[in-house]
Amino acid sequence: MEPHETEDWTARYPELHESLLHMAKTWNSQPYTWLLGGSCGLLLQGVELQQAPRDIDVYADIAAAKKLHVCAPGNKLDEPAVDKTGPYASLLSHYQVGTCSLELVGGFEVWARRSWYRTQIEHVLALYAPEVQVDSYRLRLMPLAHELLFNLLRGREDRYVPISLRIRQEPELHQPAMIALSQHNIWTSSFRTEVEELIGFTWSEETGGER
Repeated sequence: MEPHETEDWTARYPELHESLLHMAKTWNSQPYTWLLGGSCGLLLQGVELQQAPRDIDVYADIAAAKKLHVCAPGNKLDEPAVDKTGPYASLLSHYQVGTCSLELVGGFEVWARRSWYRTQIEHVLALYAPEVQVDSYRLRLMPLAHELLFNLLRGREDRYVPISLRIRQEPELHQPAMIALSQHNIWTSSFRTEVEELIGFTWSEETGGER
């Protein structure tokens, strides 16, 4: 995908800017697929945030996360460990990159609202990942389709409402990723209906049945 244009945020968040540059310098030279998500990913895609990003969230498949840990930027705070908290499961590891904390999330899954969603980075999400240019580096981001579904599953209205508004501004840009996530995960009909009300276009059985 073409690099996504964003407003200049580097002056507002200089420490975050430096940490992201350090991370990109370290990991962009590696052959493993990873995507920047969370509040940083939302900021770089023009989503209105109520609070400034407090940390950096990076997503990868489990095998890639293990490899990325070996060559991680900054200081390693722990070793990758399976984390099961409430409805979530993933392989987590943490780092200090400059003044920012970095969390590497491998193989993230969530069971909530009788639905099951897992992040498939290499074979699904990376195919729809927007890119942003940060100085001389390109950062690939978690699609807003993921961010909408994840935040809706965890009931974060402060996130999923502004994300849905951003999606509505360019529905044709986000619909392919929405359809892919519809097909590769398990959703209830009521959840699908709620998603459609938020995004303003069809995300139901004809785009891929429940599996």
